[in-house]
Amino acid sequence: MKDPRSLLRQRPSIEEISERYEQMQQRLLDRLNTEVGPLSWAVSDPVSRAVCTEFPDVFDAESRVLESWRAPGNLPDADWPLAVEIVQEITIEYGFGEPEIIINRSGDHEIIGNDQFGAVYQFGTAANTVLMITTGCHLLTAAKG
Repeated sequence: MKDPRSLLRQRPSIEEISERYEQMQQRLLDRLNTEVGPLSWAVSDPVSRAVCTEFPDVFDAESRVLESWRAPGNLPDADWPLAVEIVQEITIEYGFGEPEIIINRSGDHEIIGNDQFGAVYQFGTAANTVLMITTGCHLLTAAKG
């Protein structure tokens, strides 16, 4: 296996990737609001940081859970395919693969998607409509040099 630091140096810094995913998240919120809403999105959880379980010996790297968003209420079943299409279209531009269906039953839907760096998004609707993005492991900018 490659040296973990060498592998992490090839990835964007945690600050760069967080900014990129925040941009993706904002685009998702805006399009979902416009095309399947209106949705009253609000932050449900603040940004949190964690050590990298993938690279436990690299102390100047971290993963982040970006601000999680919630809109009260459920998307109608008839709107779910369009919502998935929007999420897929935007997340693919940011390097995420095809979404995986976790739950797909009347009134309760959830998909997740992953990227090459171990990031994952979760998008679902049941009692509320939620969007959450967790980064993979990335070095802090100060550690990349």
